[in-house]
Amino acid sequence: MKASFTNESNKTPICPLNEIMNIISKKWTLLIINTIGNNQKIRYNKIMQQLKGINSKTLSERLKELEKHKLIERRVYMEIPPRVEYSLTKKGKTLRKAILPLIKWVYTYTQVNERKTPCDIAYLEEKT
Repeated sequence: MKASFTNESNKTPICPLNEIMNIISKKWTLLIINTIGNNQKIRYNKIMQQLKGINSKTLSERLKELEKHKLIERRVYMEIPPRVEYSLTKKGKTLRKAILPLIKWVYTYTQVNERKTPCDIAYLEEKT
């Protein structure tokens, strides 16, 4: 998705980071990307389980936005009951890869206690 990266009111150029910051700065977004990235495919309820504290409405909104920006793919299987799985697109995988140094930085200044949170999994994956 190409953007003009200008402020429409005065046509002043804006840093290209502006668009991605509008997406990833929303609460839970980076954690959702990381959680999906820790799995090849993951279902909605599994994301809810792993991200303790997120509510269903927020998760649903973030998933729709990430899909709109082509960072994740939503695949629906026509079964009874219907099954929906989420995975990162190529673009989403490169974003997650860019996030991993930030996770590593955080763990440099915090103690890892083997909780096996989505961030712990990504950090341990990056370390090896």
